[in-house]
Amino acid sequence: MTKNSESEAQKAESWQALKAFLIPVTLFLACIGAAAGTFLIYNQESLGWIFIFVSGVTIILDFIGLIRFQNKWRAKGILPKEESNE
Repeated sequence: MTKNSESEAQKAESWQALKAFLIPVTLFLACIGAAAGTFLIYNQESLGWIFIFVSGVTIILDFIGLIRFQNKWRAKGILPKEESNE
């Protein structure tokens, strides 16, 4: 295992942790945006369609991120070294 592969594995681990946080948060916000858009459309406000469109795009991008969630370094068995507090 080279120094470069260890640093790449660390970067991939960080990105995976960030995705694990962002995917559910943005899905939640997209649901709130879709509900707001539905409310606005029900009250005959044209701005609601923008909320629905942005929420739909966000949901699609979240599912793409969920499909691409796999960390290729972890799948190969290359894990970053854990820092010790000794």
